[in-house]
Amino acid sequence: MTTAAPEAAAGSTDDGTGSGTAPDRRLGHLISRIRAVSTPAWVLLALMALWSFEFIRLGWLRQSRFATFSFDLGIYDQGLWLLAHGKDPFVTVRGLELFGHHVNPILLLFVPASWLGAGPGFLLVVQVLVQASGALAVYLLARDRLHDRWLACALGAALLLNPTYQWLTWEFFHPDALAIAPLLFAYWAARTGRWRWFALFAVLAAACKEDVALSLAVIGILVMVWGSRRRGLLIAGLSIAWYVVATRLVIPWSNGIGPFYDTFFGNLGHNPAQVAGHVVTHPKEAFDLATASDRVEWYRRMFAPFAFLPLLALPIFAVGAPMFGVDVLSSFPYTRDFRYHYSALVLAGLVLATVEGIAWVGRTPMIRRVLVGVVLVAALVTSVAWGPSRFGDDYATGIWPLHSDRQSAKEAAVAAVSDGAPTSAIYNLLPHLAHREQIYDFPVPWRNVNWGVHGEHLADPADVQWIVVDRRIISAEDAALLDRLLQRQFRVVFERDDIVVAHRVSRPRSR
Repeated sequence: MTTAAPEAAAGSTDDGTGSGTAPDRRLGHLISRIRAVSTPAWVLLALMALWSFEFIRLGWLRQSRFATFSFDLGIYDQGLWLLAHGKDPFVTVRGLELFGHHVNPILLLFVPASWLGAGPGFLLVVQVLVQASGALAVYLLARDRLHDRWLACALGAALLLNPTYQWLTWEFFHPDALAIAPLLFAYWAARTGRWRWFALFAVLAAACKEDVALSLAVIGILVMVWGSRRRGLLIAGLSIAWYVVATRLVIPWSNGIGPFYDTFFGNLGHNPAQVAGHVVTHPKEAFDLATASDRVEWYRRMFAPFAFLPLLALPIFAVGAPMFGVDVLSSFPYTRDFRYHYSALVLAGLVLATVEGIAWVGRTPMIRRVLVGVVLVAALVTSVAWGPSRFGDDYATGIWPLHSDRQSAKEAAVAAVSDGAPTSAIYNLLPHLAHREQIYDFPVPWRNVNWGVHGEHLADPADVQWIVVDRRIISAEDAALLDRLLQRQFRVVFERDDIVVAHRVSRPRSR
């Protein structure tokens, strides 16, 4: 995603003609486009570069110091490695086919890098850079809606300051985070009638995850409202069609069960139709659920960084409404944690509604400046209070591994495991061992922990050749399991600072 010349996206008056050779004309055209970039745009690009450097540095530190996890980095890293090596993308970290979990064809674009040996570090860099480009999308939209480049720069900076946006880099890697920037670009392109750009960014956004199609469908409805009925109907229709294909055909075909996350709504129902019907027929129950204390706190964390201005443009916030409804009604508590990817599409809706709300209410330049200033202050205050950056209150609380913990022991343990051999590893060492056909999140496959949908088809423990664990962070039950395995089937080949590596010496007796 190119971010070199943000003003160029609106077009250029320089047609590149003139005297000289073709290379000279091309160089002159490039120079003229660079000169056309305004000072506010350069300021924003500098902020994006600083933001990217900081979170790439912190993420790289987190991976290199064994502070990343099997869920979800290990899942996507193994899945990508399997795709790149032409193997069945059955992700043993999760016990599901890669596209039986979620439909993320965007990963296919990463395959060439995996051929060259790319791993978690590459995924980190891509996610951070793509996220940073989201500030450019905000700049373009705000520039065109507010007619003030400095206000546009400020709103782009507000996105970079957003606590949720920063926490998504900490969680790395997840396609939901990748989807935000192309979705914002797609909205800008639709709002300004740049339909070729819209098609590109809409396809990229939809390829990140099946849920994004619902947000694109809302954009299609908005396009109809804006007066382009046929085009909007086409956008909405194609988006819904892709969502149906992904959730009702691809996922069931891949995992043999279906879109199992449809069942994460407790007593409300076990598919979208049942949930919607229950909400309509039991409005008080839905209201009580939506106003529960954890939901209210989540609303505060999501809206406060924008000074609650998205409430001025609720029709635009509808872009994030499908996932907002899922997060509110889900029985899965992590969907209401502002730090995780479940809030990504909601955040996109909030960003768009903020820009549009200011455009609608700010009828004079002074009002717009005041509103943008309020948003920027809110973003800065909440970034310090809730964000994970070096300026945040949580920075030194252990969220980033600022100090190495048993680093040499962990490095030696990973190095002791044979390349490609079936391995069961503790969750924070697994991302360093994921490039193999069989890698399990200990105590899997001896016990079902987040395997498959219902624990079906648990892998055969007899295939596992290596165990890598940290005695300090496994449960008492898992410690007892490890001791039993070490008594008969495995031999310790490395142990230091409670980091244990064991190799199989015998197969279990047949039952």
